Amino acid sequence: MSPHTAPALRAGTWTVRSGRTTAAFEVRNFGFNRVRGTIPVRAGTVEVRDGGVTAVHAELDVGALDTQNERRDADLRKPNLLDSADRPAMTFTATGARRRDEGWEVTGELRLRGTSCPLTLTVVPDGGTRVRATGTLDRAPLGMRVPRAVIGRYVRIDVEAELEPPS
Repeated sequence: MSPHTAPALRAGTWTVRSGRTTAAFEVRNFGFNRVRGTIPVRAGTVEVRDGGVTAVHAELDVGALDTQNERRDADLRKPNLLDSADRPAMTFTATGARRRDEGWEVTGELRLRGTSCPLTLTVVPDGGTRVRATGTLDRAPLGMRVPRAVIGRYVRIDVEAELEPPS
């Protein structure tokens, strides 16, 4: 295996360790400020067959979103944005995965607020049972009604996940 090839993984269902996994985001606020926050990962699985990723599913708790600003967090949870009181879960389900460089490119569907949009993540191993997934979410298809000058259209996603190998 060359140093730029994704490693083969043990076949089976890998489980995301929710207490050791973080989903972070960054978005522009008022055009120039950057707001960073986290959303807890409730659960997740990664299916591996023949050394490659064949399925990914993750569930996040948008009701527990944290930007280190209680007022902003309360605003983000309102119905016109995340609507976390009525729909507290955000899910990601892969529709495809392919080896790419040192990891994988995972394409899928992010579901939030009763609608969905495409999301592509670049996933790279980060030692042992850890992986890092990064991507950019276009929030426009999710129907969040807020001027782009207030909250940017594109949201950077960064997930640091620890996986429990199959038994």
